[in-house]
Amino acid sequence: MTSIFSKLITSAVFAAGLSTAAFADTWKFASEEDKGDVQDIFAQAFAESVKEQSDGDIKVRIYYYGQLGTENDIVELTSKGTVQFVSVGTGHLGSYVPEAQVLDLPYVLGGDIDVIREVLTTSPTIYEDLSEKFEKVNLKLLTMISEGDMAWGANKAIRSPADFEGQKIRTFTSTIPVETFKAFGANPTPLSWGEVYGALQLKTVDGMVNPIYFIYNAKWHEVQDYLIFPGQLPYVGTVSTNSEWFNGLPADQQEMVKNAIAKGEQAAHDYQIKINLENMDKIKAERPDLQVIVLTEDERAVFEAQSATLHETFFDVVENAYDDAEKPAARAQAQKILDGLLNEVSNASQ
Repeated sequence: MTSIFSKLITSAVFAAGLSTAAFADTWKFASEEDKGDVQDIFAQAFAESVKEQSDGDIKVRIYYYGQLGTENDIVELTSKGTVQFVSVGTGHLGSYVPEAQVLDLPYVLGGDIDVIREVLTTSPTIYEDLSEKFEKVNLKLLTMISEGDMAWGANKAIRSPADFEGQKIRTFTSTIPVETFKAFGANPTPLSWGEVYGALQLKTVDGMVNPIYFIYNAKWHEVQDYLIFPGQLPYVGTVSTNSEWFNGLPADQQEMVKNAIAKGEQAAHDYQIKINLENMDKIKAERPDLQVIVLTEDERAVFEAQSATLHETFFDVVENAYDDAEKPAARAQAQKILDGLLNEVSNASQ
């Protein structure tokens, strides 16, 4: 009897295990970055939170740069529902959500870390007006994160637009980043980040723009002679989910996602401050001959004045993404988004 009873109990436990496994779920999270980068820290904290909240019933599998294609590929996979979550910079969203390029406009967000974080996480302009545009391509914007101030890499000192003349600068694939460096006098060259080291090494491009932590991790400091801090803008990462999929989740799992997003944002915020400082120290130690330039207020003012023309370019980009009948409303909405963002930055700075 004892033997039979033990077998029955063992069978019941085994069956329960199979049942739990059968109901376990795996969510896919695709990042444009690699292990140890800011988006990875976000994704890891997000995954850990989901696992903890679901008692291990839901796991998050993270895909890194190149595993599922380029930055544009992973946005498309998420829009189609093949992947549930995606993190990419705003500079790679232009072909899907042209209005997102408002965050690529130089000197809009300012340089205060706390102000930038407040705006990126709580802005009504972002989470009402801009978020609505994500929904149109079946994406739901969950949060935005700063990955640190963008620095220019170069093989000569860049202190004025005249210094950019003839310089090929690697930039992101959206229109506003490209037009920004045109306005500054450079020749922008859009490249996926996996191509950049070789291009800098071979001098088919002369420079690039990225946060310090990323420049170090990608080893681009090895093939540049100057790093310039123009106070232009932070690198803004976005985290989105497939809208239709998210809306189909039960309420408790939607809440689980929101809680995990908050955990990820906090982890990424703390990490980017720490890693940018640490990696700048590493760059100085490894390349003591590399020149670091911080533009003066007067020098920044010249670039800021040059970039003012990009506001109209932004309106044009958004307008041209729509059919003729929708163009006037799209342009007006783009202006509303930019004005709202500038207002919120100003209020947060006081």
